[in-house]
Amino acid sequence: MNFILIEDHNLVRQGVSKIIEEKSDFRCSGTFASIDEAKNFLADYCKSPDYQSLICIVDINLGGMSDDADGLSLIRFIKENYPRLNCICYSMFKGAGIVEQAVAAGAVAYVSKNADLEVLLQAMEKACKGDGSFFMEESLTSDYVIYTNLYRSLTKRERELTGLFFQHKSEEEIAQAMGITVRAVDNYMTRILSKLGVASKKELMAKFGDMGRSTGV
Repeated sequence: MNFILIEDHNLVRQGVSKIIEEKSDFRCSGTFASIDEAKNFLADYCKSPDYQSLICIVDINLGGMSDDADGLSLIRFIKENYPRLNCICYSMFKGAGIVEQAVAAGAVAYVSKNADLEVLLQAMEKACKGDGSFFMEESLTSDYVIYTNLYRSLTKRERELTGLFFQHKSEEEIAQAMGITVRAVDNYMTRILSKLGVASKKELMAKFGDMGRSTGV
């Protein structure tokens, strides 16, 4: 089985792809630093209707989480246009809220960059099976189960806002994306905090998002 790696850090991109090839039977069909590079490759690779399956390992933080051009948007694009390809999120972020966004985008696995290589290889093996189940490293499972149980209490619009929040969108960006006012964003967020059992947006991000970045929401 072949794979591609979309990662904007050159050393990580080259190092991870090389180690995967050395430690497994997977073969790298290309590494790409940007979404546009990956899309151009896929347009050529998948131009034949009988194109072979391919694993796409995608870093979420491509170009910055505050931009529309992030790894989650690329995964959504791949699943909409090339449904036979399987995507694995390979990210520095470990929060359950981000993992849930990866699930919603269509990824088949989520592995943090702190995990051992063996975990990533397990995710790749799982992706090859294509059985529809989702793989995540064991250390993320407990928080994810807690979060998803709470997440079910949110309405569709509250889930949409929560996803944008975990992507570090500002109040203004969320309001624009959802077609509502900034005041409505605040009202939604108050209800979300209550349903998820946290006292503040900072606590929400710390508990279910990530501690690596701050947010203006």
